[in-house]
Amino acid sequence: MTTDQAAETASEGGMAMHTDWWPSGWPHVLPQHQGMMLCLILGTATTRGLKGDLDEVVHGIFGDELRGVFRSLGENLDSPILWLDQEELDDAESEEEKGEILAAAKAHKAALASALQTAGMAVPTTIRELAHTMVELGIATTYDGTWNMPEVLPRPENVLSLPDDVLKRIKRMRQFADTEAANQAIVRHLVEDLECPEDVFTSLDRLVTVTGEDIDKVRAALDHLVELGDARLYRGDPRVAVAAKGLPVHARFHLVPDWERFNEHRMHITRED
Repeated sequence: MTTDQAAETASEGGMAMHTDWWPSGWPHVLPQHQGMMLCLILGTATTRGLKGDLDEVVHGIFGDELRGVFRSLGENLDSPILWLDQEELDDAESEEEKGEILAAAKAHKAALASALQTAGMAVPTTIRELAHTMVELGIATTYDGTWNMPEVLPRPENVLSLPDDVLKRIKRMRQFADTEAANQAIVRHLVEDLECPEDVFTSLDRLVTVTGEDIDKVRAALDHLVELGDARLYRGDPRVAVAAKGLPVHARFHLVPDWERFNEHRMHITRED
């Protein structure tokens, strides 16, 4: 369920976070912070082999020192579900941004409620009920007092009928995770080796060589850069926009970064070998 290091940490009194929590997509479906907290609790119960109901598990992890455990997420397991991140709202720099945050929280709540009701499941109103919902969804199981989480968590789109905007967010998140290493390798090549060029005439096989990433990851990373608006790919004269997905391995193309947009949304850390 977790890495060996996480399991060892949990056995020594630390907390164990399920390594599949973020890739699974559940943070985009369940209440983000309270869902993650329960994942930590249930993951720790799993790795430590704790037995009992949810109250006993929480007591087994935290003992009598419950003050501060839930912090801004509520007083205890019977605290209400929170859809709004108050800190995020407080940090908003304009009324427009506040409105967007409030609307997003309302939409998040409505999307889960609709999906659960369609599946014939109750909509949780407290942290305790959310834990029960996570069990119903297969994120965790309890049998004879023993808690367990599967090695690979069920994907939300496989157990719930979700709206298109949620599915798109999950898809983008997974695409980002799958391409991040290749993405960063391409960026390092552009910044450190080529010193932020305006135009690079290159090919997929050349990028594979300089990045050390496999061809499929390089294709996906390039197309993700294009999707983000950080770069464009062109071929021909006059130039025609192309996608890396359909390019032959040895075909030459122009990689044109948009450095202004790139620098607005990214932080690049230069390595010192």
